[in-house]
Amino acid sequence: MQTISLLVLIVAIAIGFWKNINVGIVSLALGFILTAAMGISVKVLVAGFPTKLFLTLLGTMYFFALLQDNQTLELLSRKIISLFKTRPFLMPVVIYVVSYVMSAAGPGAISVQSVMVIFAVSLAVQMKANPILMAVMAILGAVGGTASPIALTGIIVKDLTASLHVPGIAVPVFYGVTAANVFIAAIFYVVLGGYRMTLDANLQNVGGEAFTREQKICLAGLAALVVMVVIFRMDVGFVSFFLAFLLMLVGAADKKRPVKLVPWNVLILICGISVLMSVIKKAGGIKLLADLLASLMTEGTAAGLIAATAGFMSWFSSANGVVFPTLIPTLPEIIAKVGGELRLVDMLVSVVGAATVAGISPLSTGGSLIMATVAQNEVASSEDLSKMFLKLFLLSFCAVMLVVVFSLVGGTKLIVY
Repeated sequence: MQTISLLVLIVAIAIGFWKNINVGIVSLALGFILTAAMGISVKVLVAGFPTKLFLTLLGTMYFFALLQDNQTLELLSRKIISLFKTRPFLMPVVIYVVSYVMSAAGPGAISVQSVMVIFAVSLAVQMKANPILMAVMAILGAVGGTASPIALTGIIVKDLTASLHVPGIAVPVFYGVTAANVFIAAIFYVVLGGYRMTLDANLQNVGGEAFTREQKICLAGLAALVVMVVIFRMDVGFVSFFLAFLLMLVGAADKKRPVKLVPWNVLILICGISVLMSVIKKAGGIKLLADLLASLMTEGTAAGLIAATAGFMSWFSSANGVVFPTLIPTLPEIIAKVGGELRLVDMLVSVVGAATVAGISPLSTGGSLIMATVAQNEVASSEDLSKMFLKLFLLSFCAVMLVVVFSLVGGTKLIVY
C-alpha cells in the first residue's frame, strides 16, 4: 500500500493532463478509491481537507479581488514601475530584499509571503514580466528571513535545540540558511531571466494618474492588512475577510463582481491534492521514501541527504509543525552514528534551508498563493494550471536540490565556523 499510494498520486496528475480535468477533482476521486482499498474510513479524506489553507487563500484572494476590480492594484503597480523604469531588472531584487527584511524582523514567512506574493504577481502582470519569477523571489526572501532568531522558524529551531543543550546555535543557523537562500535566489534570478527584464514602451510614462476616493480607501485597507498581519501577526485569512467587509460597507468596493475573480478552480486543485496526500501519508507512502533516504547516509552525504529528506517531507507537511519537530531531535543521534567531523550546525542548516525553500511547491502555502494569484490576474485554463502546478513543483524540487548541493560541498562551513 505504501508503494501503491505513491503511484496513485502520479496517476492522478497524469489523468489530469491527459483528459484536461482539474487535478484536484481527480485527486478527490482517487483518494476515495484509495481509502476503500485500504479499508479505512472516508473520515480520513474529510480530515485531510486543508481548512486553514483554504480560508487563507479564499480570504486573501477575495480581498485582493476587490482591489483588482476597481483597479487599485493596477494603478499602484504602475506608480511603483515608474520608480524603476530605467532599471526594471532591479525589481526582483527589491522584492526579495523587502520580503527578507520584513520576515526577519519577526513575522516570519507565512505572514509576509501572503502579502508580498500577491503584490509581486500584480506588479509583474503590469510590467508584462514573468509573474513566477517575481513571486518566487518574494517567497525565497520570506523563507530566507524566517530563520531569524526573532522570527517564527528561528524561534522554533531555538526551542528545539535548547532541549539538545546546544545554546547559542540559532544565530549561526540563521547565517547558514541565509547564505543557502541567497545562493538559490541568485540562480533563480538568472535562470528565470531577471537580468533581462525590460519595460514595454507603453509603460515608460505611467504612474501619473491620481487615485480616486474609493482607491485611496482600498489603499488604506491594504496598509491595514500589512500592519495587522506583519506587525500584529494576526491571521491573514480572517483579516482579509474583515477588511473586505469594511471596504464593501463604506462603498469603496463592489459587492458582487469580485466573487467572480476568485480563482475557484485553483482552490479545488490545491485542496483536492492535499486531501489525496493525507491518504498517502496515512498509507505510509511518505515515510517509505523518507526512511529510504535516511538509510543511505554517510559522513560525506549526511548533510545533503538530511536536506533531501527535509525538503521531501516539507512538500507534504508543515515545515514548522512537522518537519522540524520530527527531524531536529534526531540529529544528535544521527551525528553519533555517522561519526567523523559532522557538525550539528551543518545538519540544522540543511534541514531548515531545504524545508523552507520547499515552500515554492504548489502543495505549500507559498506555491498555492502563486497559482491562485496568477490565475486571478490572468486567464488560465485547466491545462495552463496543470502546467503551472508542475513548473512550480519543479522549481521547488530544484530549490531543494540546490540546498542539497550547498550542503554536500560544505557551503555552511564558508559562512559559519
